[in-house]
Parts: sequence; C-alpha cells; structure tokens
Amino acid sequence: MTHTKHLRATAQQPDASNPILPLGALAAGFGLMVASCAVGAQTTATGASLPQVNVKATAEENSKENLQTNRTTIGKGQQEIRDIPQSITVMTERLIDDAKLETLKQALHYTAGITFAATENGTDQDIRMRGFPVATTGDLLIDGMKDPSQYDRDSFNYDRIEVMRGSASMLFGRGSTGGVINQVTKQPKLITEQEVVTTVGTGGSIRVTGDFNAIVGENAALRVNVMKQKASNFGAEIDKEGIAPTYRWGIGTADEFSVGLFYLNTDNVPMSSLRYLSGSVAKDISARNFYGTDSDYLRGEATYGAASWKHRFAGGGGELRTQMRSGVFHRASWGTTAGYCGVALTATGTCPAGTPAVTAATLTDQTAMTRSGLAPRKDKIRGTYVQSDYSNSFQWLGMKHEILTGVDAARESADRFVAVTGTGLVGTNFNKGGTSVGTPNDGTRTAVDPVYRPGSDYSGHSYGAYIQDVVNLTPQWKLLGGLRYDNFKADMNTISAAAVKTSSDLSYSSLWSSRFGVLFQPSATQSYHISYGTSFNTSADTYQYTDQRTADVPAEKSRNIEIGGKLDWLDGQLSTRAAIFRTEKYNERTTDSDFAGNFPVLSGKRHSQGVEFDVVGRITPALEVYLSYAWTHEAKIDKVGTAVAAGIVGSPVGLTPKHSGATWISYQLMPKLRVAGGARGAARNRPLQGTTGAASTTASAPGYIAYDAMVEYQFTDNVYAQLNVSNLTNKVYGDQLYPGFYTPGEARTAKFTLGVKF
Repeated sequence: MTHTKHLRATAQQPDASNPILPLGALAAGFGLMVASCAVGAQTTATGASLPQVNVKATAEENSKENLQTNRTTIGKGQQEIRDIPQSITVMTERLIDDAKLETLKQALHYTAGITFAATENGTDQDIRMRGFPVATTGDLLIDGMKDPSQYDRDSFNYDRIEVMRGSASMLFGRGSTGGVINQVTKQPKLITEQEVVTTVGTGGSIRVTGDFNAIVGENAALRVNVMKQKASNFGAEIDKEGIAPTYRWGIGTADEFSVGLFYLNTDNVPMSSLRYLSGSVAKDISARNFYGTDSDYLRGEATYGAASWKHRFAGGGGELRTQMRSGVFHRASWGTTAGYCGVALTATGTCPAGTPAVTAATLTDQTAMTRSGLAPRKDKIRGTYVQSDYSNSFQWLGMKHEILTGVDAARESADRFVAVTGTGLVGTNFNKGGTSVGTPNDGTRTAVDPVYRPGSDYSGHSYGAYIQDVVNLTPQWKLLGGLRYDNFKADMNTISAAAVKTSSDLSYSSLWSSRFGVLFQPSATQSYHISYGTSFNTSADTYQYTDQRTADVPAEKSRNIEIGGKLDWLDGQLSTRAAIFRTEKYNERTTDSDFAGNFPVLSGKRHSQGVEFDVVGRITPALEVYLSYAWTHEAKIDKVGTAVAAGIVGSPVGLTPKHSGATWISYQLMPKLRVAGGARGAARNRPLQGTTGAASTTASAPGYIAYDAMVEYQFTDNVYAQLNVSNLTNKVYGDQLYPGFYTPGEARTAKFTLGVKF
C-alpha cells in the first residue's frame, strides 16, 4: 500500500484521407523519442528515485492509475511481458477510462493492426488481426479462457485488455491465427474503496457505472461492478445494463479462491449501414444519420458464472491454478442497409430498374434511399470451459527450467434460428420502405417483424494438454519450447423449412501445435527474441459449417515467425516494444474442380508480413504516453484451388490496411488539471471479395484519422470531473466493411463525467 500511495501522489504532478504521412511521422518520431528517453534517464531525478522493481509491482496493482504495465496474464499465469517472445499490447483501465472506451470494439480501435468487418446479421464482433479473423471460438478470451464470440461486450468490468499477436494454438488450442484478445476482469482486492461514475453526452446518452470493493474478512474481499446506459443516439439507440459480483478469499495465502457471476443485457437499435457511393464512403452523409427503422433491433443476454482456485505449493514448489466458467449467450438482430436511387422510388419503395447510379456529384438531401433488411438472426450459445495450469522452476543438468503445463476441456452448443419467409418477409432483403438522404430517423416502422424457425443446432466438445519449458542456458540466453495436443469432435444438424434435418459430424482426433523461441536478455532493461508458433482452424469454428461439405475437411494450419525486442527506459517507467512478423496460413480451405461438386480441399495459401511497435509509460512525472502502430508491408493471396475465379492469386487480402495505429498522450498541466488527447486511424481499407479473403476491387474506404481529447479536473482526492470529445473533426469514415456496404464510424460526441470515490 505504501508504494500505491506514493505513485498516486507522483501521478498528480495532413490530409485525413491519406493518413500514411501522419502515422508514418509517428513511426519516424519513435527513434527520436527513444534517444531523448535515454538522455532523460540520466537527468530525471524523480524517475531515479523509484527502483524498477517498485514500478513493476505497482503498475500491475494500479491498472487504473497507469497507462503502462510490465506484466501480463495472456501467456497463462502472471508473466513479465519481456519474457514472452511475441508482440503484446496491453490497454489498462487508465486508457479505457481516459478515452471513455465503453465497449470492446471502441477499445480495440486503440491498438494497431485490428480492423472490423460488417456482417449481414449486424454483429460488431467480426474482428480481423494481421488480416486473419479473430472472432472464432479460440481468439477471444476472458481471463485466459475461451469466450463465445457473437455477443456485445461492455468495458464496465474490465481491468485491462491484452492483445497478443501471432499464432498461439500451443497455449489456447484451435483458432488464434492472427492473435488472441484477452479481457481481464476486475478482481476483489484487500482494500475498501467505492466509486460511482456518471457520464452524460450527446445523443441523449447517460451512463452510470459503480465499482464497489470491500474487505469482508482477514483475507477476503467482495467486489461488485454495475453499469446502466441509455441513449437515443439519433436513432441508433442504446439500452443496456450489467452486473458482475466477485467474491475472493484466501488472498495472498497458500490457497486462494474466487467465485463470480456476470450478467449483461442489451436491447439496442444497431447503426444502419450504407451502400458504397461510387465504390467509396459517402463523405457528405453525416455519421449521425440513421436510416434504419423503429423496428430494427439488436438484443442479447450474456450470463455466466466463474470460479477459480490458486494453490501455491510450499517451499517454492510452484503454483497450480484451476478455473472454470459456464454461461449462456442469447442474441437476436435485425438491421438495415440503405442504398441510393437517382429517381423517385416506386410505390413499393424500390428503385426502378435501369435508373442511373447516384454519384458524389449528384447526391443531395433530396436523393431517394431504399432500405433493405439485413438477414434476421437469432442465436443461443452455451459454453462450459475448465482448465488447470501448473508452473514451477527447477534446476536440471545445471540449468534453470521454467515449466508451464496444463490441461483444458470445453463443451459448447449453439442453436441458430432463421427468419420464416412469406407473409411480407421475402428472403433476406425485406423491403423496409423508402426515405431520402435529408430525412434520417424518420420514425418508420416495418409492417412485418421477423418470425423465426430453427435453422441449425450444433454440439461439440474438446480437450487438450500442453507443456512448455523455458531453459535458462546462461544468465542472458533463454530457449523456449512448447508442444500441445488437441482432440475435437462436433455434431451439427441443418434444419430445413419443412423441419427436415441433415446431420453431419466432425472429428479431429490428433491435432498438434508447437511454439519455439530464443530470448536474449543482456540486461534487466533489454529483451530480444525470435519465435516460431503454429495454429490450426477446424471446420465449424463459429459453431456452424459455412458449407456442409467442409465437415470432412482436415483442419487448416498456420504459422507465425517473429523477430522483436522489448526495452525499458527511465528506470522502467517507459517501455518500448517492436517486432517484425510474417504470419502464414499455408493450407487454407479452397475448392478444386478436380473433385466432384467442387469439394473443398486444403490447397489454399495466404500470408501477411510487416512491422509493429508500441511505446507506453512516463517520459516525465507529468507526461504519460501510449502509442501503438503497425505497418503491414504485404498481405496477399498466394494460392487458391482451381475452381476459384481467375486473378485471385497475388491479390491483396481484404480488411488489412497498410498502416494503422493509435496514440494517447496525457499531461498534468497543473496539480488538479490534466489534459489528454489521442488519434486513431488507418490507411485505405478494402472489404473482402467473396469467400476467398481477397480484397474487393470495386469498393474501398479511404484512409482516416479521428482525433479525441479529454480534460480532467480533480476537485478533491475523491471527486473529479472529466470532459471528453471523440472524433473532434467529425470525420466521416468507413469503420466496418462488407462487400456490398459499410457501417460508418462514430460521429463527433461530447461526454461529461462526474466521478465520486468514497
């Protein structure tokens, strides 16, 4: 506690359509920043007075107080980031609170190399990293365990978000080609502390969160986090609430236990999507304009329970951590895509055939717009996960070995429902009536709401075991090696409108993943690595087959090669991380005309390669920085089956801009006044073209940079006010991309926050 109080006292002291130059300038300034830090390390008296070990210890305990942390749980258990031979970015609660990042999607805009796909069912969790999908059953985690992908996530219970890039099946099993995202939840601490935060903002938004932590025994604490938010949001409404109580006892003793519950209910209206205008984003249409209807919805419930037991063996005998989580996730969505028509719509609200295309030059407020319903969708997903991990270090053959080993198992099921056609609902493009560019949010309701029937059901189970050893060859050199075995089986029934079931089963009895790395650590502030890791993707990674024929196709395989370094400066108060990578899926599913019915085979191949770096920490006692940047030098389709359309080989991969990144800079202007600002953006981005993964040749979203700002005033130690403005210039940009449409990024918003601690 002494160190915590000490750190808190210290803490209180171009062309936007082509962001290559601004983001490149950040990269160029990296070298200058590092050089200045090296000089500053010799002259900063405050930094020199804090031993490095104290900074690391308090950084983890004060996720809410610091942008920087030197430890992570994403590699299974608590580890130093410098000891993991892969690129890792951590967004602490400080960054989440400063920039008012209320959802996982908003937070991921503040890390490089991540993009989002728009989808026909309106989900906002179709994430891409290094050009590969992340929203599979192996890529999103909660406290190191798999998290079903298709539900809306809120940040009210986040302690931090950890992003590890590159193949990681050796640790987590199937998935994780481009990387994994770990949502670390808030845990009870041996301190009595409460905080209530109220935020009001544009679009009629009001959000209240509460974080209540209390000591309830000698080594026990209870923590309850709650959230309620409502907003009219110019038509794209928000209405959600959540609660997450956790009880933890035996804290710091040989046996430490934790049990918790989580509940999140969502009843939103999703933002409408827009057809591309002349193959691009309609920059003259405000991102506030909602062209959906009052009958659109995005509803969901996430309910799960979690428990963990950590046993510390006496005499330095290692640590065993066992945890379990089981939950049910409901989701139903129906959104709208609006298109343009150069003449008056027909009486049925459609655009007459042969109408000339609308262009940016001919677009006006009077331009007619069609409204098509996206595919209605309803899901119920259940998942139960259990894993046990053991870590220890010992001497063998004159060398120190750091052993990490474990087992895990999962049982998952999914019921999917599809809309019944007829009675006014036609296919997946139900006509929702017309409007015009100048009359958004016109209060239209559809005459018919979707009625659902069962479309498919899925049931699967898996188990895996792994072992990893880090051998300390010398005080400076470490060698890492790991191997994992997985067994996975699943059954799926596709159900027709006549209730006829078509059954398929999937079985992978022997799946192996590996991980190797070499670490060179010449000092306590330097760590360099080269690593190699593999991953695999089974069929039905999203609880269904995209094609029934894929049931008998073996798992896809991928590999990642990375060379990087992690350096600390200013007595550990500033961290820099950089990596050169190549991620490759070398036997991707594709179709080959040599097989009857164009049966899928594993003859496809694609890759991405580039450079990533992060800078995070304090340059001076008053100046704190966060920077995440990625340059994807190349992302290409290398090989496809003979049944795939000609011209795909050599094409760039979709949803993979060359440049992407974000920065956040905080400065303590006066003892009670702090200012901060950030920028996030990406270069030109293209949606996917069909199912090949190649970039579209007919549609794209121009590069963009969105600027954010914050002012905070600390009235007392327990009362503060904060003003945030996001997207200061009200930049219009395509955020989520689909071949035929896009969803715009959030428009300029202002939020005023009052926080009270007691």
